[in-house]
Amino acid sequence: MGKYFIVYNNKTNLDVNLLVTARPSKPSPEMEYEEVKVPGGKTLYREKGYGDIDITVSFNFMSKNTWDKDFRNIKSWLLGKGSNKLKFSDDLEVYYKVNKVTIDTPERVIKKIGRFTATFTCEPYIYVDENERELVTLLYNNYLVSRPVYRIVGEGYLTLTINNKTIKANVGQELIIDTDKGLCYREGIVNNVALEGRWKDMYLLEGENTFSWTQGFKIYILPNWRCL
Repeated sequence: MGKYFIVYNNKTNLDVNLLVTARPSKPSPEMEYEEVKVPGGKTLYREKGYGDIDITVSFNFMSKNTWDKDFRNIKSWLLGKGSNKLKFSDDLEVYYKVNKVTIDTPERVIKKIGRFTATFTCEPYIYVDENERELVTLLYNNYLVSRPVYRIVGEGYLTLTINNKTIKANVGQELIIDTDKGLCYREGIVNNVALEGRWKDMYLLEGENTFSWTQGFKIYILPNWRCL
């Protein structure tokens, strides 16, 4: 059996000579509530959504060159910009979206050996890791409501109906609609005015989702399936 590892920023901890000391715990998200006082002394609780979760990973490392130089390389991996996907070797089919990473002060056990912990603050959802697919007229969602990314190829104005909700878009050869970020891109440049409609009307509901659209366009979708 191979060594346990994590994947982050398109690298594993083994790529920077780190060892995970123990398989980390992955906490369940907690619903956040707003308290509303009503007449009669009662309190109502309104759901605000799930809060972020913290996944803490403990590492050991042995420096092969200069200790400080090697640790700078480790920090560059963990704190640098790149993919925000965090994956674990015992469940590589899914990933967490990381919002920030913090590193505690490393403990230098002896001259060449150190240990530290990194805390990954993640969105509450677990995402299925899969590739973009061509959209068809029926798509079934076995998970929670998801916020997909659409890539539309064609020229002119598109009318797209999703679950009887209609949006319109000025495509101009290719348009990417990221419903999670609430952004449209054309040639890498934000162009939200190209879209007429509501982001939430483009979400994928639990169960059956139906689609129809103007002829002459090809649509590709990254579903962003997610669960808790």
